[in-house]
Amino acid sequence: MNKDVIYIEPEDDITDILANIKDAKNKIIALVPPKKAGVLQSAVNFKLIAKTANQHEKTVVLITSDNSLLALADKVKMPTAKTLQSKPKLPNSDSAEEFGDKDEEEPDDAISDDDAEEPEEEEEPVEESHHKKTEKASKKDDAKKASAAVVAKKAKDVDLELDAEDVESDDDEKSSKKEKSDKKKSIKVPNFKKYRKFIILAVVLLVVFCGFGYWATAIAPRAKISVKVKTTAANFNQTVSFVTDETKSDPENGIFYAEKKDTTKKASADFEATGQVDKGAKASGTVTVKVKSPVVFSDLSFKASVSVPSGTTFTYNGNNYISTSAATISITKSNIGGDEGIIKNCKVSVSSISCNLAKDATAEIQIVAAQNGDKYNVASTTSGWTTSASSITVTKGSAAGGSTKMVKVVSPEDVEKANNELTGETDKEAREELTSQFSSDYILISNSFAVENSGFTTSPSVNQEVGDGVTPKIARETKYVIYAVKKDDINTYIRKVAEEKIKGDKTQMVYSTGIATEEGEEDKAFFESYKNENGNMTAKLKSTTKTGPRITEDMVKEVSLGVKVGKVQSNLRSYNGVTEANVDTSYFWVTSVPNDDNKVEIEITVE
Repeated sequence: MNKDVIYIEPEDDITDILANIKDAKNKIIALVPPKKAGVLQSAVNFKLIAKTANQHEKTVVLITSDNSLLALADKVKMPTAKTLQSKPKLPNSDSAEEFGDKDEEEPDDAISDDDAEEPEEEEEPVEESHHKKTEKASKKDDAKKASAAVVAKKAKDVDLELDAEDVESDDDEKSSKKEKSDKKKSIKVPNFKKYRKFIILAVVLLVVFCGFGYWATAIAPRAKISVKVKTTAANFNQTVSFVTDETKSDPENGIFYAEKKDTTKKASADFEATGQVDKGAKASGTVTVKVKSPVVFSDLSFKASVSVPSGTTFTYNGNNYISTSAATISITKSNIGGDEGIIKNCKVSVSSISCNLAKDATAEIQIVAAQNGDKYNVASTTSGWTTSASSITVTKGSAAGGSTKMVKVVSPEDVEKANNELTGETDKEAREELTSQFSSDYILISNSFAVENSGFTTSPSVNQEVGDGVTPKIARETKYVIYAVKKDDINTYIRKVAEEKIKGDKTQMVYSTGIATEEGEEDKAFFESYKNENGNMTAKLKSTTKTGPRITEDMVKEVSLGVKVGKVQSNLRSYNGVTEANVDTSYFWVTSVPNDDNKVEIEITVE
């Protein structure tokens, strides 16, 4: 005979089982529970199953070998079988109690309080009373036989092999025994004090059971939903500007308020003087010069002059001498040899007269050595001298009085080296100090670190002699500055630009702007190519953004609250870009996500 087989899952509740019974196509239904079916541990649920089967004219056969389930099935007259292939077994009809058919009337042998107080003369004769009891017992026997007939009919529908006569015989025998027992029973009111402890214990157990049930269904259920989404990274590179007046900032358009920090550092150090200067005397003397031929005359008066300015350089044997005064050499007609010399030594042109000198035109000029030293002492000599002046030549020269005395001095190179060493140390300290003044809510403009003003002094000063036992010292005072921008402002700008790129695609969203949101996370955003041109500050803002499927906590709650675990996982995994979706519940009996969002933890991880 055809039958429907219903397998009960651990997470199924009684409503799922009843719905499956109603939807079954065949009249015979094999109900197969798992090893631990919490839903079938309740006698009420068994009665609901039996009642639903009767209402829809169907017969349910429980397939199990669990003694506790067999006992519950027996109470609602539900046939059972050990396997789907074995013959069903009818329940014990005496102990069976079909849902809805229980006689709620008082037993015939029960006596009400009113009956107990009536006078004896109003009691019925014993024979008549016994006749009524026998009649009532007969009616009960008829009812049991009818019930046995119903069970037998059900057994026939499920191909059960059961002897109806045996059933009737058993019922008659039980009925007879009950009738005899009823006669022997005496009418008395039960002593409830005897069972008080058991009643109290039962009440306590009931309260504990109800409390546990409330805790297990209303308080204990919690769920954690973990979703992993795959994102796409993109480089961010935009030129931004900075202002030092916060009221002029506009983060959405890339104009940031740059907060300034400054510090002043003082430092000093000893250094070594390596310069040497000759503190001896400079040689001095004279040179005799003459005018070179030819000389150009402007007219027939044949008068001219050659000037030798002060500071004219004269050189002898590689040593330079400087003239200390100016000199003017006059040339007259006599220097060209008179009238005869004019004809002989001169050449006339349209604009000038050029003549070779027949007689030297000379002058004596005072000179001093360019530096100290005895090497500048020169005995009088007529050769070897040269000059920077092109119109004259030196005919004789001499110098004396030069001496050499070398002393140690502070050279410019010594000061520069000492200053650089001091700068390196103070710069590092200043940068660390200024950086520490900004909290983790800021991003530094690293290249904005600069020296606002600085000055130093040395003792002895540059080119001064360093006496024996004296150590030169340098003292420096420097003011440093650096700028930084709030992360929130940077995040606002990057998010706006990134969202404009995916504008119109509602399935995508920006997951990260490169700004760290959790402790220990590293910022991807930074500034480079900083410039400060007359107060106009600009830089390039670089970062790495991440975009992916639009999965938010509100969206996850919308598709999860009050929904079974398996369905939640399948729904979330159906979104493009979601690589993994898992639901962990607080206890094994929690098969659905709680409908209270305060009991649901959502974790969205970006890959």
